[in-house]
Amino acid sequence: MSATASAPGVGSRPRRLFGLDWFEMLVLLGCVATSFAVIGPLLATGRHLTGGDGLYPVDQLQYLSWIRQAADHGLIANRWDMAPDTRVFLHPAWLISGGAAHWLGLPIEFSNFAIWKPVSILVAFIACRQYTRRMLKPVWPARVGLVLALFTLVPASTVLGFFGAGSNLRYNLDFITSEMWPGQQLIGYEVGAIAVFLVPLILLGLERSRGTARVGLLAVCSAGALLVTWLQPWQGAELVIIVCATELWRWWRNNERPWLPMLAVPVLGTLPAIYYFVLEQTDPAWQLYGKENSATANPIWDWSWWAVAICLLPLALPALLGLWRKASDWQGTAVRIWPIAVAFVYLQPSGTFPFHAVQGLSIPLAVLAVQGLTTNRPSRVPAPRWWWVVPALLILAIPGPIHRLRMAKTNVDTRLFPYEFGPGEREALDWLNSEPTPGAVLAEAYGGLLVPAFAGREAYMGTPSLTRDYKLRQGAMFILLYGNMKPTAAREFVRASGARFIFLSCQPGERPQRDLSPVLGPLVQRKLAFGCSRVYVLKPTPASRKLQTASGRTLEQLLKP
Repeated sequence: MSATASAPGVGSRPRRLFGLDWFEMLVLLGCVATSFAVIGPLLATGRHLTGGDGLYPVDQLQYLSWIRQAADHGLIANRWDMAPDTRVFLHPAWLISGGAAHWLGLPIEFSNFAIWKPVSILVAFIACRQYTRRMLKPVWPARVGLVLALFTLVPASTVLGFFGAGSNLRYNLDFITSEMWPGQQLIGYEVGAIAVFLVPLILLGLERSRGTARVGLLAVCSAGALLVTWLQPWQGAELVIIVCATELWRWWRNNERPWLPMLAVPVLGTLPAIYYFVLEQTDPAWQLYGKENSATANPIWDWSWWAVAICLLPLALPALLGLWRKASDWQGTAVRIWPIAVAFVYLQPSGTFPFHAVQGLSIPLAVLAVQGLTTNRPSRVPAPRWWWVVPALLILAIPGPIHRLRMAKTNVDTRLFPYEFGPGEREALDWLNSEPTPGAVLAEAYGGLLVPAFAGREAYMGTPSLTRDYKLRQGAMFILLYGNMKPTAAREFVRASGARFIFLSCQPGERPQRDLSPVLGPLVQRKLAFGCSRVYVLKPTPASRKLQTASGRTLEQLLKP
C-alpha cells in the first residue's frame, strides 16, 4: 500500500457526536483540556481576570493593548513608548476582537481567548485529523499520527532535570520543545495556532484543486495563504516554500508540469510579508520590535544544534525511515519538503524571532515517523507493536505538558505576571480610563502591562519587545518605588518621563512601595487609593510631551550609586 494512501477505513467504525469516533472525541477533548489548562482554573476561581494566559501572559496583555486600539481606532500603534502614536499596524484578528469589544460590549479581557480559543481548537483538531487520515493507513496508524501531531512534547528538560542538569540548559530545552509543542499555541497563542494549523488544510485543498482543476478551491487556498502569513509570517513563508518546491521537484523528477494557477498562492502569501518588511524599515516601534526579537537579542536564547537535535530525535529518527520509499503523489512530496522549509525559514538571516519557525513541525514529522514504522519502513526494521508504541506515546504526550503546566501554576501562585487583578487595581484603571484629563501613565512593568488595554493610555513600560531601554527603565522605576532615589532626582525623572499620572499596582514584592507624595512634593496634584493600588495625579509640566526628553543617558545616571 502507498505511504500516502487515503484513509477511508477510519470512517468504517461506528460514529458518535459530530461524526467523530470514540478515539477522535477523546483527542478533541484532549485539545480542549490543553487549551484551558491555565485559564480554566483561573475562571473557576470567579476572580476578575486580566486575560493573561499560559506561561508568559505578557504576550496576551500585549494583544489586549492591540485589541483596545483596534476597537478605538482600527489601526494599532505602540503604547509603551511615550511618544506620539504612529498607527500603522492592521491585523485582521485584532480587528475582529476589537469590533466585538466595541460593538458587542465584550469585556476587553475576554476579547482574545473567548473568540479565538474555540476557533483554534477546532482548526487544530480538524487539520491534524484530516491530514493524518489522508497520509496514513487506517485505523491505528492514523490515530497514532493524530496524537503525535497534536500532543508531542519531548520531555528533554524533565529527564535532564532528574539527572541534575543546570538551569540554563533546562531553560533552553524548555524553550525549544515548547516552540515545537502544539499545545503552547493553544494556550494563549490561539491566533498563531490558527495560522499554524491552516497550513495542512491548505495543502490538502491545493492537492485537491490541482487534481481537479478547481479554480474556486484554489482561490480559497490562496486567500488562506495570505491569512496565514498575515497572522504568522513564519508559517506563511514555509507554506510558500512547500508549494513552490513541491511543484518544481515533481516537474524535475516526474516530468509533471506545474499547474500555473498555483502561482496565486506564493503571490498572495507574500503580500503580508512585504507589509511587515515595510513596517520594520519605516516605523520606529517596529524597528524596536525587530531588534528586541532578533535571534541574538537575548544571550539565554541558545539554540545550539545539539540541543535542537535532542529535542527532535524522538520523531526525527523514525521520520527518516519514512523517506525510505519514494513519494508517489503531490502530498507525499509536500510532506517531505515541509521540514526542509522549516529549517530554511529558521536559518535564513532576515525577519524576527526565528524560533517560531518550528511551530507546526510536529505535523510532518508525525506523519513521516508513522510512515517510517509502517508503510515505508525498510524490511529490516521490525513492525511496531502496541506494547512499545503506547508507552512511547505516553512519554511524548504526558510528562512534558505536566512540567509546563506546573511552571505556569507557579507563575500564577506567585503573581509573577498579572493573570488577575489585585484588590483595587481594576477600579484604579477604570478611573484612569474615565478621567477626561489626557496624559500618559508612569508605571512599573507589572502595572504598565495593564494600562493600555484597561485605561486606554500610554504607559512608561510594559512588554520588553516594545519598551525602549527596558532594563534601564525597570531599574529606574525600582529605585523610585523601592529604593532611595533622592527627591531632586525623582522629580527630575518624573518630569522627564512626560507622564501625567502614576499608577502603582498591587504587585507583590519583598518590601512595600514607598509613598511618593513626600518624595515628589509639589509635582503631586492629588493621590487616590484603590485597595492596594494607588494613582497619583501629577501637575502638568512642559515635559509632558514625549519620553525622548529622558534619554538613555539620563536613566543611566539615575541608576548610578
